Amino acid sequence: MIKADIGNTAGRIWRYLDKNGESTLADIKKDLQLKGSEIRMALGWLARENKIFFYGDEDNWSVILLY
Repeated sequence: MIKADIGNTAGRIWRYLDKNGESTLADIKKDLQLKGSEIRMALGWLARENKIFFYGDEDNWSVILLY
């Protein structure tokens, strides 16, 4: 996966969260049909830019979009 692909996936996740609000990683992965590595890299991108907030435990993480 190249940097542009990661950025595009991050944008898809951002739009998903903007539309759907707080979501679990499992829901994002399922609804956007992403591989585990794709979602992790894109969420890392968004976290690095302070666009999202995570909470939960090892088995059930949720993500909130920060505006």
